[in-house]
Amino acid sequence: MWWRTSRDSTVRLRKMTKYNVGVIGIGYWGRKILDEFTKVEDVSVIGVSDLDEKNLAFASERYGVKSGYKNYKDLLAVDGLNAVAICTPNKLHFQVCKDALEAGKHVLVEKPITLTSKDGKELVALAEKKELMLSVGHIFRFNNALSEIRRLIEQKFFGKLFLMEMTWVNLEKAFPDRDVLFDLAPHMFDIQNYLLGEWPEEIICVGGPFRREEGEETAYVTSKFKDGLIATANVSWLVPRKTRQIMLVGENRSALIDAVGQEVTVYESGYTYKLGIDRNNTIGDELVHFVKSIANPKAETKNSGIVGVKTVEMIEAAKTSMREG
Repeated sequence: MWWRTSRDSTVRLRKMTKYNVGVIGIGYWGRKILDEFTKVEDVSVIGVSDLDEKNLAFASERYGVKSGYKNYKDLLAVDGLNAVAICTPNKLHFQVCKDALEAGKHVLVEKPITLTSKDGKELVALAEKKELMLSVGHIFRFNNALSEIRRLIEQKFFGKLFLMEMTWVNLEKAFPDRDVLFDLAPHMFDIQNYLLGEWPEEIICVGGPFRREEGEETAYVTSKFKDGLIATANVSWLVPRKTRQIMLVGENRSALIDAVGQEVTVYESGYTYKLGIDRNNTIGDELVHFVKSIANPKAETKNSGIVGVKTVEMIEAAKTSMREG
Protein backbone atom coordinates (compact mmCIF):
# COMPACT_ATOMS: atom_id res chain seq x y z
CA MET A 1 0.00 0.00 0.00
CA TRP A 2 1.07 3.57 -0.48
CA TRP A 3 -0.20 6.96 0.51
CA ARG A 4 -0.86 10.06 -1.49
CA THR A 5 -1.80 13.44 -0.05
CA SER A 6 -4.47 15.58 -1.73
CA ARG A 7 -5.31 19.16 -0.79
CA ASP A 8 -8.15 18.21 1.54
CA SER A 9 -7.13 14.88 3.01
CA THR A 10 -4.73 11.97 2.94
CA VAL A 11 -6.22 9.02 1.13
CA ARG A 12 -5.06 5.45 0.73
CA LEU A 13 -4.73 4.04 -2.77
CA ARG A 14 -3.74 0.61 -3.95
CA LYS A 15 -0.30 0.24 -5.44
CA MET A 16 -1.55 -1.79 -8.38
CA THR A 17 -4.39 0.02 -10.10
CA LYS A 18 -7.07 -1.74 -12.06
CA TYR A 19 -8.30 1.09 -14.28
CA ASN A 20 -6.45 3.88 -16.05
CA VAL A 21 -8.57 6.96 -16.68
CA GLY A 22 -8.19 10.35 -18.30
CA VAL A 23 -10.04 13.64 -17.94
CA ILE A 24 -10.86 15.77 -20.98
CA GLY A 25 -11.52 19.38 -20.03
CA ILE A 26 -9.89 20.73 -16.86
CA GLY A 27 -12.11 23.74 -16.24
CA TYR A 28 -14.33 24.36 -13.21
CA TRP A 29 -16.09 20.98 -13.24
CA GLY A 30 -13.23 19.03 -14.75
CA ARG A 31 -11.04 19.98 -11.78
CA LYS A 32 -13.66 18.60 -9.40
CA ILE A 33 -13.77 15.33 -11.35
CA LEU A 34 -9.98 15.12 -11.42
CA ASP A 35 -9.75 15.74 -7.69
CA GLU A 36 -12.28 13.02 -6.86
CA PHE A 37 -10.81 10.50 -9.30
CA THR A 38 -7.48 10.69 -7.46
CA LYS A 39 -9.28 9.41 -4.34
CA VAL A 40 -10.94 6.37 -5.92
CA GLU A 41 -9.31 3.02 -5.23
CA ASP A 42 -8.29 0.92 -8.23
CA VAL A 43 -8.02 4.05 -10.39
CA SER A 44 -5.02 5.89 -11.77
CA VAL A 45 -5.37 9.17 -13.65
CA ILE A 46 -2.74 8.70 -16.34
CA GLY A 47 -3.50 11.74 -18.48
CA VAL A 48 -5.56 14.88 -19.02
CA SER A 49 -6.42 17.08 -21.97
CA ASP A 50 -7.24 20.77 -22.20
CA LEU A 51 -6.63 23.55 -24.69
CA ASP A 52 -5.25 25.79 -21.92
CA GLU A 53 -1.69 24.94 -20.92
CA LYS A 54 -2.31 26.49 -17.49
CA ASN A 55 -4.93 23.84 -16.79
CA LEU A 56 -2.52 21.11 -17.85
CA ALA A 57 0.10 22.56 -15.53
CA PHE A 58 -2.45 22.61 -12.71
CA ALA A 59 -3.17 18.89 -13.15
CA SER A 60 0.54 18.12 -13.13
CA GLU A 61 1.49 20.29 -10.17
CA ARG A 62 -1.52 19.57 -7.95
CA TYR A 63 -2.12 15.90 -8.68
CA GLY A 64 1.07 14.66 -10.28
CA VAL A 65 -0.58 13.77 -13.59
CA LYS A 66 2.39 13.08 -15.82
CA SER A 67 0.79 13.39 -19.26
CA GLY A 68 -1.13 16.42 -20.51
CA TYR A 69 -2.33 17.00 -24.06
CA LYS A 70 -3.84 19.98 -25.85
CA ASN A 71 -5.38 17.60 -28.40
CA TYR A 72 -7.71 15.12 -26.70
CA LYS A 73 -7.13 12.58 -29.47
CA ASP A 74 -3.55 12.24 -28.25
CA LEU A 75 -4.90 11.26 -24.83
CA LEU A 76 -7.26 8.72 -26.40
CA ALA A 77 -4.25 7.12 -28.10
CA VAL A 78 -2.37 6.49 -24.83
CA ASP A 79 -1.64 2.80 -24.25
CA GLY A 80 -3.58 1.29 -21.38
CA LEU A 81 -6.21 4.02 -21.11
CA ASN A 82 -9.52 2.40 -20.14
CA ALA A 83 -11.93 5.29 -19.66
CA VAL A 84 -12.35 9.05 -19.89
CA ALA A 85 -14.44 11.67 -18.16
CA ILE A 86 -15.54 14.36 -20.61
CA CYS A 87 -15.97 17.81 -19.06
CA THR A 88 -15.79 20.00 -22.16
CA PRO A 89 -18.27 22.72 -23.17
CA ASN A 90 -21.70 21.28 -24.06
CA LYS A 91 -21.33 21.89 -27.78
CA LEU A 92 -18.29 19.58 -27.90
CA HIS A 93 -19.82 16.62 -26.06
CA PHE A 94 -21.04 14.73 -29.12
CA GLN A 95 -17.81 14.70 -31.12
CA VAL A 96 -15.52 14.06 -28.16
CA CYS A 97 -17.76 11.23 -26.91
CA LYS A 98 -17.96 9.71 -30.36
CA ASP A 99 -14.18 9.79 -30.77
CA ALA A 100 -13.68 8.27 -27.32
CA LEU A 101 -16.12 5.43 -27.95
CA GLU A 102 -14.64 4.73 -31.36
CA ALA A 103 -11.24 4.56 -29.66
CA GLY A 104 -12.62 1.83 -27.38
CA LYS A 105 -12.87 3.89 -24.18
CA HIS A 106 -15.60 3.81 -21.55
CA VAL A 107 -17.13 7.28 -21.17
CA LEU A 108 -18.56 9.43 -18.41
CA VAL A 109 -19.77 12.66 -20.00
CA GLU A 110 -21.17 15.61 -18.13
CA LYS A 111 -24.77 16.60 -18.74
CA PRO A 112 -26.27 17.21 -21.20
CA ILE A 113 -25.09 14.16 -23.09
CA THR A 114 -25.49 16.12 -26.35
CA LEU A 115 -27.41 19.13 -27.65
CA THR A 116 -29.83 16.99 -29.70
CA SER A 117 -31.54 13.71 -28.88
CA LYS A 118 -30.58 12.46 -32.35
CA ASP A 119 -26.89 12.81 -31.52
CA GLY A 120 -27.44 11.25 -28.12
CA LYS A 121 -29.12 8.20 -29.62
CA GLU A 122 -26.18 7.79 -31.98
CA LEU A 123 -23.79 7.69 -29.03
CA VAL A 124 -25.95 5.17 -27.14
CA ALA A 125 -26.05 2.92 -30.21
CA LEU A 126 -22.28 3.23 -30.68
CA ALA A 127 -21.61 2.35 -27.04
CA GLU A 128 -23.85 -0.71 -27.32
CA LYS A 129 -22.13 -1.80 -30.52
CA LYS A 130 -18.70 -1.42 -28.94
CA GLU A 131 -19.87 -2.97 -25.64
CA LEU A 132 -18.66 0.09 -23.74
CA MET A 133 -20.11 1.94 -20.77
CA LEU A 134 -21.64 5.34 -21.55
CA SER A 135 -22.71 7.23 -18.43
CA VAL A 136 -23.95 10.81 -18.04
CA GLY A 137 -23.14 13.11 -15.13
CA HIS A 138 -26.62 13.41 -13.68
CA ILE A 139 -25.11 14.00 -10.28
CA PHE A 140 -28.31 14.28 -8.24
CA ARG A 141 -29.06 10.59 -8.75
CA PHE A 142 -26.26 10.05 -6.24
CA ASN A 143 -27.60 12.54 -3.68
CA ASN A 144 -28.55 10.86 -0.39
CA ALA A 145 -31.34 13.33 0.36
CA LEU A 146 -33.01 12.70 -3.00
CA SER A 147 -32.48 8.96 -2.69
CA GLU A 148 -34.31 9.06 0.66
CA ILE A 149 -37.16 11.09 -0.87
CA ARG A 150 -37.39 8.54 -3.67
CA ARG A 151 -37.65 5.74 -1.11
CA LEU A 152 -40.36 7.61 0.81
CA ILE A 153 -42.35 8.22 -2.38
CA GLU A 154 -42.22 4.51 -3.16
CA GLN A 155 -43.51 3.77 0.36
CA LYS A 156 -46.41 6.26 -0.07
CA PHE A 157 -45.09 8.38 2.82
CA PHE A 158 -46.52 11.53 1.22
CA GLY A 159 -49.73 9.90 0.02
CA LYS A 160 -50.89 10.95 -3.42
CA LEU A 161 -48.50 13.53 -4.83
CA PHE A 162 -50.02 16.79 -6.05
CA LEU A 163 -47.20 19.21 -6.83
CA MET A 164 -43.45 19.41 -7.27
CA GLU A 165 -42.01 22.94 -7.34
CA MET A 166 -38.35 23.21 -8.32
CA THR A 167 -36.13 26.31 -8.15
CA TRP A 168 -32.68 26.19 -9.75
CA VAL A 169 -31.43 29.77 -9.98
CA ASN A 170 -28.26 31.83 -9.59
CA LEU A 171 -26.59 34.91 -11.03
CA GLU A 172 -24.41 34.03 -13.99
CA LYS A 173 -22.88 35.91 -16.87
CA ALA A 174 -24.44 35.72 -20.32
CA PHE A 175 -22.54 32.90 -21.98
CA PRO A 176 -22.32 33.35 -25.77
CA ASP A 177 -22.63 29.62 -26.55
CA ARG A 178 -24.90 28.34 -23.75
CA ASP A 179 -28.48 28.75 -22.58
CA VAL A 180 -30.09 28.11 -19.23
CA LEU A 181 -32.34 25.29 -20.45
CA PHE A 182 -29.44 23.10 -21.54
CA ASP A 183 -27.33 24.18 -18.57
CA LEU A 184 -29.75 23.84 -15.64
CA ALA A 185 -32.93 22.15 -16.88
CA PRO A 186 -31.23 18.73 -17.25
CA HIS A 187 -31.23 18.62 -13.45
CA MET A 188 -34.95 19.41 -13.33
CA PHE A 189 -36.12 16.73 -15.71
CA ASP A 190 -33.65 14.16 -14.42
CA ILE A 191 -34.65 14.66 -10.79
CA GLN A 192 -38.33 14.40 -11.72
CA ASN A 193 -37.66 11.07 -13.40
CA TYR A 194 -35.44 9.81 -10.59
CA LEU A 195 -38.03 10.59 -7.92
CA LEU A 196 -41.20 9.67 -9.80
CA GLY A 197 -39.95 6.89 -12.06
CA GLU A 198 -41.57 8.41 -15.14
CA TRP A 199 -41.26 11.22 -17.66
CA PRO A 200 -43.87 13.97 -18.14
CA GLU A 201 -46.64 13.56 -20.70
CA GLU A 202 -46.87 17.28 -21.48
CA ILE A 203 -44.45 20.18 -21.16
CA ILE A 204 -45.24 23.88 -21.28
CA CYS A 205 -42.44 26.44 -21.20
CA VAL A 206 -42.06 30.22 -21.30
CA GLY A 207 -38.80 32.12 -21.08
CA GLY A 208 -36.19 33.91 -23.08
CA PRO A 209 -33.09 36.14 -23.17
CA PHE A 210 -32.87 39.43 -21.29
CA ARG A 211 -29.27 40.68 -21.56
CA ARG A 212 -28.68 39.45 -25.11
CA GLU A 213 -30.50 38.85 -28.37
CA GLU A 214 -30.95 35.08 -28.17
CA GLY A 215 -30.38 32.13 -25.85
CA GLU A 216 -32.64 31.63 -22.82
CA GLU A 217 -31.42 33.11 -19.54
CA THR A 218 -34.62 32.34 -17.62
CA ALA A 219 -37.31 29.73 -18.19
CA TYR A 220 -40.43 28.55 -16.38
CA VAL A 221 -41.32 24.96 -17.18
CA THR A 222 -44.56 23.19 -16.25
CA SER A 223 -44.66 19.41 -16.63
CA LYS A 224 -47.82 17.31 -16.39
CA PHE A 225 -47.67 13.64 -15.40
CA LYS A 226 -50.14 10.85 -16.09
CA ASP A 227 -51.38 10.57 -12.49
CA GLY A 228 -52.25 14.28 -12.34
CA LEU A 229 -49.10 15.55 -10.64
CA ILE A 230 -47.92 18.94 -11.87
CA ALA A 231 -44.24 19.84 -11.64
CA THR A 232 -43.01 23.39 -12.09
CA ALA A 233 -39.41 24.43 -12.56
CA ASN A 234 -37.83 27.87 -12.53
CA VAL A 235 -34.33 27.95 -14.00
CA SER A 236 -32.51 31.26 -14.25
CA TRP A 237 -29.14 32.95 -14.54
CA LEU A 238 -30.55 36.31 -13.40
CA VAL A 239 -31.31 35.73 -9.70
CA PRO A 240 -28.63 37.07 -7.30
CA ARG A 241 -29.18 34.35 -4.68
CA LYS A 242 -28.18 30.79 -5.57
CA THR A 243 -30.98 28.33 -4.83
CA ARG A 244 -31.28 24.60 -5.50
CA GLN A 245 -34.60 23.73 -3.92
CA ILE A 246 -37.52 21.33 -4.35
CA MET A 247 -40.94 21.53 -2.69
CA LEU A 248 -42.90 18.29 -2.82
CA VAL A 249 -46.60 18.51 -1.91
CA GLY A 250 -48.65 15.41 -1.10
CA GLU A 251 -52.04 14.63 0.44
CA ASN A 252 -50.54 13.45 3.75
CA ARG A 253 -47.22 15.23 4.01
CA SER A 254 -45.04 17.72 2.15
CA ALA A 255 -41.28 18.24 2.08
CA LEU A 256 -38.85 21.05 1.34
CA ILE A 257 -35.54 19.77 -0.01
CA ASP A 258 -32.26 21.67 -0.15
CA ALA A 259 -30.64 19.63 -2.91
CA VAL A 260 -27.09 20.90 -2.35
CA GLY A 261 -27.17 21.01 1.46
CA GLN A 262 -28.99 17.64 1.46
CA GLU A 263 -31.46 18.85 4.08
CA VAL A 264 -35.11 17.76 4.12
CA THR A 265 -37.84 19.50 6.13
CA VAL A 266 -41.15 17.61 6.41
CA TYR A 267 -44.50 19.37 6.93
CA GLU A 268 -47.15 17.21 8.57
CA SER A 269 -50.45 18.26 10.23
CA GLY A 270 -49.14 21.65 11.34
CA TYR A 271 -45.78 20.29 12.52
CA THR A 272 -42.39 20.51 10.88
CA TYR A 273 -39.34 18.33 11.41
CA LYS A 274 -36.10 17.50 9.64
CA LEU A 275 -35.14 14.08 8.35
CA GLY A 276 -31.82 12.64 9.42
CA ILE A 277 -29.86 12.56 6.16
CA ASP A 278 -26.31 11.25 6.00
CA ARG A 279 -24.88 13.82 3.59
CA ASN A 280 -22.64 12.16 1.02
CA ASN A 281 -20.01 13.11 -1.54
CA THR A 282 -22.13 12.92 -4.69
CA ILE A 283 -19.25 13.34 -7.14
CA GLY A 284 -17.15 10.72 -5.42
CA ASP A 285 -20.05 8.26 -5.30
CA GLU A 286 -20.82 8.90 -8.96
CA LEU A 287 -17.23 8.10 -9.96
CA VAL A 288 -17.14 4.93 -7.87
CA HIS A 289 -20.40 3.85 -9.52
CA PHE A 290 -18.90 4.55 -12.95
CA VAL A 291 -15.73 2.57 -12.26
CA LYS A 292 -17.72 -0.39 -10.95
CA SER A 293 -20.00 -0.29 -14.00
CA ILE A 294 -17.06 -0.65 -16.38
CA ALA A 295 -16.85 -4.33 -15.45
CA ASN A 296 -20.34 -4.90 -16.88
CA PRO A 297 -21.00 -2.32 -19.62
CA LYS A 298 -24.15 -4.11 -20.81
CA ALA A 299 -25.90 -3.54 -17.48
CA GLU A 300 -28.28 -0.61 -17.07
CA THR A 301 -26.89 2.05 -14.72
CA LYS A 302 -28.76 4.74 -12.82
CA ASN A 303 -27.18 7.47 -15.00
CA SER A 304 -27.05 5.68 -18.34
CA GLY A 305 -26.79 7.22 -21.78
CA ILE A 306 -30.47 6.37 -22.30
CA VAL A 307 -31.40 8.53 -19.30
CA GLY A 308 -29.27 11.30 -20.78
CA VAL A 309 -31.08 11.09 -24.12
CA LYS A 310 -34.52 11.16 -22.50
CA THR A 311 -33.50 14.28 -20.58
CA VAL A 312 -32.48 15.99 -23.82
CA GLU A 313 -35.83 15.02 -25.36
CA MET A 314 -37.57 16.83 -22.50
CA ILE A 315 -35.48 19.95 -23.11
CA GLU A 316 -36.31 19.79 -26.81
CA ALA A 317 -40.01 19.62 -25.91
CA ALA A 318 -39.61 22.66 -23.64
CA LYS A 319 -37.90 24.62 -26.40
CA THR A 320 -40.63 23.65 -28.87
CA SER A 321 -43.29 24.85 -26.43
CA MET A 322 -41.48 28.13 -25.88
CA ARG A 323 -41.06 28.65 -29.61
CA GLU A 324 -44.54 27.64 -30.75
CA GLY A 325 -46.59 28.54 -27.68
